[in-house]
Amino acid sequence: MRNGLLGVFPPASSGEVVRIQGPWRDGELRRVDGPEGAVVVLGQCLSDDDRLRRTALRALASGGPDELTRLPGSYLCLVIRHEELTAYVDAAGQYPLFFRDTGTRLVFGTRPVSVADAAGGRPRPDTAVLAAGIFCPGAPSLTGERSVVAGVSKVAGGQALRRTARGEVERWVHEPLETDPGASLERSAEALRDALETAVRLRVAGTERVSADFSGGLDSTSLAFLALRHRPGPLPVTTYRGSASACDDLVHAERFARLDPRLRMEVVTGTRETLTYQGLGDRSGGADHDSNEPDSAVVALARSRLRLGQVARLGAGVHLGGEGGDALLVAPPGYLAALARPERLRQLGRESRVLARTRQEAPSAVAARAVGLARTPLATALRRLADDFERHATGRTGRAGARDVGWLDAIAWWPGPGSETGWLTRAASTELAGLAREAAGSAGRTAGSRAGDLTALDNVRTSGAVQRQLSEMARPFGVWPQAPFLDSDVIRACAALPAHLRAAPPAFKPLLGAALADLVPAPVLARRTKGDYGDEDYQGARAYARELRGLLVDSRLAGLGVVEPSAVVAALDRAVMGLRVPFPALNRLLAAEIWLRNTTWN
Repeated sequence: MRNGLLGVFPPASSGEVVRIQGPWRDGELRRVDGPEGAVVVLGQCLSDDDRLRRTALRALASGGPDELTRLPGSYLCLVIRHEELTAYVDAAGQYPLFFRDTGTRLVFGTRPVSVADAAGGRPRPDTAVLAAGIFCPGAPSLTGERSVVAGVSKVAGGQALRRTARGEVERWVHEPLETDPGASLERSAEALRDALETAVRLRVAGTERVSADFSGGLDSTSLAFLALRHRPGPLPVTTYRGSASACDDLVHAERFARLDPRLRMEVVTGTRETLTYQGLGDRSGGADHDSNEPDSAVVALARSRLRLGQVARLGAGVHLGGEGGDALLVAPPGYLAALARPERLRQLGRESRVLARTRQEAPSAVAARAVGLARTPLATALRRLADDFERHATGRTGRAGARDVGWLDAIAWWPGPGSETGWLTRAASTELAGLAREAAGSAGRTAGSRAGDLTALDNVRTSGAVQRQLSEMARPFGVWPQAPFLDSDVIRACAALPAHLRAAPPAFKPLLGAALADLVPAPVLARRTKGDYGDEDYQGARAYARELRGLLVDSRLAGLGVVEPSAVVAALDRAVMGLRVPFPALNRLLAAEIWLRNTTWN
């Protein structure tokens, strides 16, 4: 049975506000009833029952959240009073809420298609949102509150929704995650240390069965060592090795595993049958992965099944992973715009030289991009994006379709889109241009110097979506993947520090190193590289090209007027030949295809 929460407010006479489908994991769904109503908490609320009850009753009495959104963990919270309903989504958006206001009632739930059904409409995909998710994932302001299901809105990370006693529907940001101008690396490191320690300790203490990813990278490996501080016995950890990958993760993981005899490392080895794109060519590809929204990880479903199966065999319930660490700890290239100020020009020059050397770019080009971004408000960037799509729609070549996107292009509000724009139909390009112009009109005066901070938050919300999809994928295995980096307290600790202070090239994740210096072995924190399994995309494209061509020729997106299938097939042919292809965009497109096929449209 599908897991889900579905509600109607106000309810029919003597009816329940919320209906629950399950089964749910132990502690995943909790409810507190009181004289003024009820509080429902969904997700990873790490508070004990007594504290949750006291906090929930205070919130019901006051009508405000009080401390309800400040408990440890990451969770969606519903406050249901007699004449009012309020929902608070976690900072990372792991547990979003979808809704439709019919005028007389608010229909809400965790599945957008179910919300559309319950609201009395015929569920259908929102093609503009699908196209934006494929071609402009770095510009979330493009689609506003719209979801992938037409007519259904989304309450995303850090947002709140209220249906008042007068029948009005209000939305606002309850978790703005604004940077603190007075923050320092030292103070933020202390806050991150406390938040991560708490996040790991409460998870380890709350379950007898726990395991962890152990990639050899900083994030997951650090969490495993933190878990050992609160666990007397052995800790099973898993490391993935590709069938023919050049990634050096395993070398580092084996070296780090020898640092503590309590680590029980299990190597999960991929094969040809677990390469990217395996099994997607048949009509049932990914059918056992029931997703609320398109999930790019579905293209690697076979690999995910392999890894989750190994975790299940280890007997683990809660499985710790490092998702969110990169988003929080690696400053996006756009952070350089914050240095394009007279008092920071020396730092801009120094960091431009360091980054240019590692990326084989000219320092002057890096600095020039930073200065240009600092002078580009968000509204201007959106209008330029609209111009690019309009050029494509009219058959003229714009910046977006001229070439593949490189690292320099990431010193921007968002990188690209690049050559994948050529896959769009002219009608879809026109629609995206309209979205961009509409978004520009409501962007206000958001300055380019803030691009790094705001992009970092967008990346955190992307990580929240990735973790949510992994959690759903893991249900049949009896495994509960959890990402301590996505806890709201951890996010607050990192987000308070401006992005330009989270970067100190050539140092890698200096904030994490300062936070965990005496808690995690020094060799772990000294690693400066990150594993890359992108070569499995090329291998998988070659191995399963025939099946992929069949899927693309029979494209649902093409049937909706979003893409020209022949253009996408041409990109696949380039991948088969080993030529450069925008694989992230291709994977997002395939994710939308699988989602459209696996979703029941009445």
